[in-house]
Amino acid sequence: MFETSRWPRKPYCSDDLEQGVVIRSLASALKRAYIQANPPHLRVWSIFDVDRPGAAVLWEDQGLPPPSWAAVNRENGHAHLVWGLSAPVLVDSPDLKQGPLRYLCAVESAFRARLQADQGYSGLITKNPAHPLWKTLRGPRLGYELGELADWVDLPKHLPKRKPEEVGLGRNVTVFDWLRHYAYRQIRHYKGDVRNFVLWQSHLNNKALERNGDFPYPLDGREVWHIAKSVSKWVWHKFDLEASDARFSALQAYRGKQNTPEAQAAKGRASGTARLVASENKRVSARLMRDRGMTQAAIAAELGVTDRTVRGWLNDRA
Repeated sequence: MFETSRWPRKPYCSDDLEQGVVIRSLASALKRAYIQANPPHLRVWSIFDVDRPGAAVLWEDQGLPPPSWAAVNRENGHAHLVWGLSAPVLVDSPDLKQGPLRYLCAVESAFRARLQADQGYSGLITKNPAHPLWKTLRGPRLGYELGELADWVDLPKHLPKRKPEEVGLGRNVTVFDWLRHYAYRQIRHYKGDVRNFVLWQSHLNNKALERNGDFPYPLDGREVWHIAKSVSKWVWHKFDLEASDARFSALQAYRGKQNTPEAQAAKGRASGTARLVASENKRVSARLMRDRGMTQAAIAAELGVTDRTVRGWLNDRA
C-alpha cells in the first residue's frame, strides 16, 4: 500500500496526457494511469523522470538510496523514481522558511544530475504506482529525512551545469520570489476595492507566466497558477501597506544620514568588523547545527558556504 493520506484530496489525473488532465476525488484519481502526487504548496515526494531503459535500477548504479517506489513503463523500461520525504517541505507560501526549501532544491538537483533525469520535468504529474499499466517496484522505506538523502550526494559537485533556478523545483522558487516582491509594489493599485481581487489574481498570474517564459524548461501552467493564487491571496489579505510605507520612509531617512562624509568614514571602519562578526556568527551556528545532528552538507547548504568551510569551523576548537 502507498501512503496516499498525504496526497492531494482532489488531484489532477488522466489516462492519456495528450488529452489533458482533470481534477477528481482521490479515490477516483487513483484509478487513472497518471496522477498528481504532491499537494499544492508541499513537496512530499521527490519525483524524477528517467527516460532510458533500466531506469528502475539506475539508483543502485549511481550510489543512491533505494527509492520509495519506481513506476516503470513495461514497454521501454523508462520510469519515474520517487523518494518520499518524512518531513514535507513548504514550497510556495509567503510564510515559508527559505533554508529548508533551498536545501531541498540542492538535494533534488544533485539527484537529478546523478540519475541524468529529465531537467524539464517538474513532478506535477507522475505515473500512478497503483495502476496496472505500470510495473511498480516498492522500496524498503516510504520516507527519508532530507538530511539522509543529502548524505548520499556531494551537493556542490553534483549540481547541474545550468543555474539551479532554471530546472526542477528551483523554477518554482524563482517565480515565487520574483512574484511576491512584484506584488508588494503593485498591491496599492488594486486594494482599494474588494471587486478588484479577481483582476489582481489574473494580473499576477499573467506576470508569473511571463517570468516562467524566461526558463529554458518552463513550468506547467497549472503550477504557475498555484503560485500566483498563493501570492495573490497572501498579499491581498496580510500585506500591511501602511507598515510597508513607514519602513520605506525610515529607510530613506537612514540612507540620507549615511551619505555624510563622517558617516562614510565610520562605515569603512566598521565594514571589516561586521564581516568578522558575521563569520563568527556562522561559525557558532554551524557548531549548534552539528550538535542538533545536522550533517556537514546540510549545514553548508543552510549557511550558504562550502563543505570545506564548515569542516574548518567544526574542526577549529578555538
